Amino acid sequence: MNRPPVVLDPSDIPAIAVDSMNRTHHEEVALVNALGELIKAAQQGDQDAEAMDAALDEWVAHTEAHFARENELMEKYGFPPYPVHAQEHATVLEEIHRLQSQWHRDRQTGPLTDFLFQRWPQWFMMHVNTMDTITVQFLSAHID
Repeated sequence: MNRPPVVLDPSDIPAIAVDSMNRTHHEEVALVNALGELIKAAQQGDQDAEAMDAALDEWVAHTEAHFARENELMEKYGFPPYPVHAQEHATVLEEIHRLQSQWHRDRQTGPLTDFLFQRWPQWFMMHVNTMDTITVQFLSAHID
């Protein structure tokens, strides 16, 4: 029997008009859910710092690549609100980098837990529903 997703149900991710971006969003949610599983285990006294390091670092690397690809496409095809969308990427990535550094420094799950389970799902769903949806309406004429 499959367990329910810990952070975000992949079936809740809004589909957008560019398949490659949909795949990236699903990959992102899978990484976040895997990290969420490790955080939940740590809260129950089964903290695996090495697994947390690997999962967190993989999620951060994926997010960096995800945002870089979107930024590159917006810039390449002259998406007019590119600066606004790219700034939102930069702001969220800065927060994720801060949390990653904090985790590596003190091994406390509290700040990461708050972000991952509360702020990130809300931000992600809003971002996909607004900025990504508008962006792909523009980009779908150029990419698939």
